[in-house]
Formats: sequence, C-alpha cells, structure tokens
Amino acid sequence: MRKPLSTILIAFLLFACGGDDDDDDDVVLPDAAAGAIDSAPGTFDAADDTPDAAPGAFALTSTAYSEGGAIPIKHSCDGDNVSPALTWTGGPGAAGYGIVFTDNTNGLIHSVIWDIPGSVMSLPEDVEKVAQPSTPAGSKQTRAWNGSTIGYEGPCPGTPHTYEFIIYSYDTYPLPGVILTSSRSQVETALQGAMTDSASLSATYTP
Repeated sequence: MRKPLSTILIAFLLFACGGDDDDDDDVVLPDAAAGAIDSAPGTFDAADDTPDAAPGAFALTSTAYSEGGAIPIKHSCDGDNVSPALTWTGGPGAAGYGIVFTDNTNGLIHSVIWDIPGSVMSLPEDVEKVAQPSTPAGSKQTRAWNGSTIGYEGPCPGTPHTYEFIIYSYDTYPLPGVILTSSRSQVETALQGAMTDSASLSATYTP
C-alpha cells in the first residue's frame, strides 16, 4: 500500500531536524564568553585591569648607622654633636613630617623637628641649630634636652644607652596646637595625635 505523500514529508523533516541535543560541541561562543571560560578562577585576562600595587612600608634609614647599630661618636656630644642624615621612604602621602629623637633607656626626649614639608623625604647631616632652619625650609625645632641648644643634641651618657628616631607623618600642615616655644613633649603629643603613620630607627651609644 503506497504511503500518503504527507506522511513521507513529515518523516523527512523529523530526520533532518533530529540529533540537536548531541550537537552542543558545535556551538560557537562569542569572543567575550570564550575568554571568560578560558580564564582560570581568580586570574585576570591580559586585557583586564589589575589592582594597583600596595605602597611600600614606611621606613626611616640613615647613612650614619643601620637599625640596631652603633651611633658614631661624631653624632654624640662627646664628639662633633651633629645630627645624622636621615631618609624616609614609603608610607602614605603626607602634608608634613615630624621627627622625635629619644633616649629609650631613660625616656628622655633629646630633640624634636617638625613641620618638615610633605615634599621633603630626607634631612641632611648637621641640621642648623636654630628654631627655623633653612633646610628643610619651613621646618621648626624645639630646644634640646639640655635646655639651651635648639635642635639636635646628641647622646653622651655615662653607660650604654639605646636611642630612637621616630618619624610621624600627618595630613594637616602646619601641625596644629603647637608654636615655636612649645616644649619637646608638647610637640611629641601633637605629633602622636595628628599622625597618619610612623616609622623608627634605633641604635645604641656606648661611651
């Protein structure tokens, strides 16, 4: 018995359209989707933006001595009594910096310099012993621990002592709450209250 023409056409169409469920491998993904699949989890494609690198740690160094080293006699009041050269790197951007020099053995603050402009990243050796040294311009200094010297006054203890420079960064310039006649402890307190970060350099002095 001859099949109707309509039955033959339906069978042909079903055969031609069959097997779609097995042809997934032939699907072509858009470029963006393919890139997303090729990238391993937690990685970026070459074209992706990467996070900015974290800033380096705030650090204070000197060409006169390294962390935990010995303070040369040149920087003591047994010698030339000149301040050592200091350099700082990393840390946050700052409007200003202040540096406190302290005898950690007995807690005596030797000297303080503050309102170092934020664009300055070092102090030269032998900063002038005046209230407002020319270098770095804009900076200010307290009287030293002896009550007469303005600026740096180096160590000269009778026994070995440990000393520390601490640098404070702050974002309000000039430092609020202090004036040229403020004491060392008053300026230190203001620096600690305004600080955004700090770094230190410690060393020993043996007479």
